[in-house]
Amino acid sequence: MHIHLRTRSYAHDYAFVNSAPGSRWWDAFAHWTATERPCLLAVAEEGAEHWRVLLSGIPSVRTDSGGRRIYYTLALEGAHDTGEQDIAAVLGLASCLLADLAEDKDGHGVLSGLLDGICPAAEADRLLAAPSGSDPDREDLTTRLSAAVASLEPASPEDLATGRGHAGRWIAGRAAPGAAPAFLARLSALLSGREHGQAHLLNLVSDAEDADGVSRGRLAVLVEGGKVGDPAMPLESLPEPEAPPGAPALPDSPGGHPKVRWRTPMARASLAALVLLSLLTGILWISGVLF
Repeated sequence: MHIHLRTRSYAHDYAFVNSAPGSRWWDAFAHWTATERPCLLAVAEEGAEHWRVLLSGIPSVRTDSGGRRIYYTLALEGAHDTGEQDIAAVLGLASCLLADLAEDKDGHGVLSGLLDGICPAAEADRLLAAPSGSDPDREDLTTRLSAAVASLEPASPEDLATGRGHAGRWIAGRAAPGAAPAFLARLSALLSGREHGQAHLLNLVSDAEDADGVSRGRLAVLVEGGKVGDPAMPLESLPEPEAPPGAPALPDSPGGHPKVRWRTPMARASLAALVLLSLLTGILWISGVLF
């Protein structure tokens, strides 16, 4: 299993501090989730011999030079014949993320403390300032990160057994009764290669209609519910797609879901610029400069 950690420091922008994955495959889901908020993406499509998992929006205690909360992203990749230890580690990360969200809607909890301990402010700043490439410090961070992830409490066999047997395509709030075990059971099946499809915790969807287009195959969706949607929304089946299974297409336009597009940093910056332009025009008009 390959594990990659992305964050930023006080002065340096977001980048992978140990090693970077081969592609930014998660960008295909930008219409349904924002990586600065807690989310999880898991893809194990039919015909592929590997799985990919992304956990993002894990908050740090650190802030950047603008006072904004820094977050972590974990990108993991493995083969379907990966060892049980790797599967247990990914399930441990997923169950820990869900447990942290149950305690705090912004996800502050065990994962935050774990990653802050592995990548404190001084080390994050030093690694992000250094030229990219393999070196002993980055390899040491990867070793410590892998060990810390492996030490997380795995999903219980009881939860995995309870969660099996749900419909091939479904959506539910992350806090709905039975939703978390069902999600972990699906994730376990994808990692082991028993099933193919996708399983996601999304933060820009609020109902089944919002999830339209995420995937045409087997799919499990949890509504994160911190900013959009109801985290207790009961589990319901998603309609079967009309087209044959395939990978998700990139959205026609960038940005989040239309319901929450105004929440994105770009949208807020554009709105602020428009307001400032209007104020400046008004001042110049009153001063007689424009006429």
